[in-house]
Amino acid sequence: MKAFQSTALILCRPRTSLDRTISTLEERGYAIHRIAQARAGRECLPADPPSLILLEASLPGAAEAAAEAAARWPHLPVAILCSRRVLDRVATDFKAWALEFLPLPEDPLALRLALRRVQRQTQRRQETDQRLAESENRTARQVDDERSAAVEQIVDKMATFIAKIAAEAQGGVQYFNELPYFVSVHSHRGEIMAANSAYAMHFGSPLPRYSWEVYSGKQAGARNCPVNLSLDSGEAATTHAVVRYRSGLRVPVIVHTAPIFDRQGRVVLIIEVFAGTREIELLARDIHTTQQRYQQLFDVVPFHATVLDRRFNITAVNRRFEKDFGNPVGESFFDVLRPARFPPYRGPITQTLRDGQPHQGEVVMTDRRGRQYNMMAWTSPVTTQAGKLIQTLVIFTDVTAQRRREDDLATLGLTISTLAHNLKGSLTGLEAGLYLIEKGFYRNHQGRIEEGLDLLKMMAERLRSMVTDILYSAKDRPLKLEPVDVLQFAGDLAANIERRMRGAAVTFRCHFAPDPGVMLADASVLRPALNNVLENALEACIEAPAGRPCQVDFAVGADPDTITFEIADTGSGLTAEQRDHIFSLFYSSKGNQGTGLGLYITRRVIQRHGGEIVVDAEPGQGARFRIRLPRRRKFERLKSA
Repeated sequence: MKAFQSTALILCRPRTSLDRTISTLEERGYAIHRIAQARAGRECLPADPPSLILLEASLPGAAEAAAEAAARWPHLPVAILCSRRVLDRVATDFKAWALEFLPLPEDPLALRLALRRVQRQTQRRQETDQRLAESENRTARQVDDERSAAVEQIVDKMATFIAKIAAEAQGGVQYFNELPYFVSVHSHRGEIMAANSAYAMHFGSPLPRYSWEVYSGKQAGARNCPVNLSLDSGEAATTHAVVRYRSGLRVPVIVHTAPIFDRQGRVVLIIEVFAGTREIELLARDIHTTQQRYQQLFDVVPFHATVLDRRFNITAVNRRFEKDFGNPVGESFFDVLRPARFPPYRGPITQTLRDGQPHQGEVVMTDRRGRQYNMMAWTSPVTTQAGKLIQTLVIFTDVTAQRRREDDLATLGLTISTLAHNLKGSLTGLEAGLYLIEKGFYRNHQGRIEEGLDLLKMMAERLRSMVTDILYSAKDRPLKLEPVDVLQFAGDLAANIERRMRGAAVTFRCHFAPDPGVMLADASVLRPALNNVLENALEACIEAPAGRPCQVDFAVGADPDTITFEIADTGSGLTAEQRDHIFSLFYSSKGNQGTGLGLYITRRVIQRHGGEIVVDAEPGQGARFRIRLPRRRKFERLKSA
């Protein structure tokens, strides 16, 4: 038989070096299962629980992976890997799920100590669970020994009767309390010893003395009454009979009787339960009518409505919901409709099932034709009279048109902002050209005059192209991909910004690869995007506290598949909040001086080219923007961007 081996699941970025950590774990007898990919989350977790999880905090989806692991395996130790400078923030974010926090770069001693603490805690938990199980077993044995045989039989027979009467009511056990049912306990001589309130109300108080006195017809005698039949046979019995209320009304009933034995096997008590068949039929009819009325109200509301049980399964939908999304009753809401705006366990539906309170939030749902809807969801708990939550009612309002209008407004704002940034860059170039011409005339320097004229011509051509673009601004035209000489492209960017750097007394250094080659790009939109990052770096240096060195570095690197632009400054840096939102629409770290569109547009342009932009910044330590662009892509994929 193969010995059990502990497993360590490691979720981290591909370039994170964990050689010493893996070596330490293998020395401790762990089998290593490493997952290194761009996304993490629920899909990264295996079906079977590992012995230990090591999770890098900066991995996208790390919080979702930690939350899912805690939900699946509450006692599984989770260790978070992060750099020392963000340890406090990471500890705050992951304290609900993590047991240990390990620094990066690797520290084998810290890992060994953490593994020792995990082992001790796991051992203590196992010992506690074992002691608790032993205590529960002892308590259960004591309860079993003290329970009398009569009580066991009464509970068993009552449960059987409730199930039978509830089934006959056609509404199920949830309608049992609505029935006029009668419960009584009789002695072996047929005397009525106790009965419920309904029995006393319909047959009189004090109660009749003998069991057969409430019946009419042949069951009204001692020999043929239902209680005596069970007394004679010693078995449970079901009888159709007629009872007579104290008002004189005769009602057909279904009677269930069962004997209760002592430890010697002698019948000491008879339990009798019955309910009127006419009342059962009337109640079933009323319930059906009520259900129809509520279903009509449910169907005519002008919203999408659905009811979910505690396992997220759909139990009912209204007509509007069924028309657009089908009738997925019995299926999981998250599997069928794929809400995309929030992950499971964080949306309003899950929150209501967790705390029993109403919530609201936006979801994205997909109809039967594959079309997506933006829905605002309002949830309301459905509870019993005792306050126990059993279902959740969800009302959806379609806000797709509103979101489209917001997108149109955002597109208009982006167009205007792009035009403004292009004009700003062109005006900067015109100023530089005029400056060269002016200095050339003043010093009679013909070469500088010619250089200024060339720059003016280039800016005039750029303005002409910009005016042409305005004619097509009403529609989202595709990128015009052309081969771009990377070195010349980067040189133009540096030339446009260099004079402003000198005027602001900012050191500007360029580090270009000797021969970066050519890439496919739309230079007319990529140029202002990168120029915006350079201008932000310049402004960050200008706004830095006095006495600090002001420097901007512009580097271009290349490999066979990728071109990398890197722009670093020595400005004031960014806080954690600014770093998290710097690429968001309408977010600006400059207060009233910024529009909140520049870096959003930059990222959008880079993403349309199939690239990515990331920022590494800390307060007081400047910022570094790294832009990676593919050197070449298929035209078909670019046209669909």
